[in-house]
Amino acid sequence: HLKSQFIMNGVCVIWRGWIDLHRLDGIGCIEFDSERAEVEDQLYRQQIEQYNQRLREFEERHRQYQEQQERRSHDEQEFY
Repeated sequence: HLKSQFIMNGVCVIWRGWIDLHRLDGIGCIEFDSERAEVEDQLYRQQIEQYNQRLREFEERHRQYQEQQERRSHDEQEFY
């Protein structure tokens, strides 16, 4: 008997079955792997949160840069 965990079309599954090595045939079935799905879901959520945090940090730096450029432009206009 064999058991193999993998992701098929984005779904965590377990293949269970047997193979006759002399005849090279066998039988098996695919079952939903709920434990692995929970782990993968948690990893996915953490990754999305990290991306969102990086995006917020980038947007904040960009906003600060824009404000700095506007102040410089305003200061230069007052100078002339």
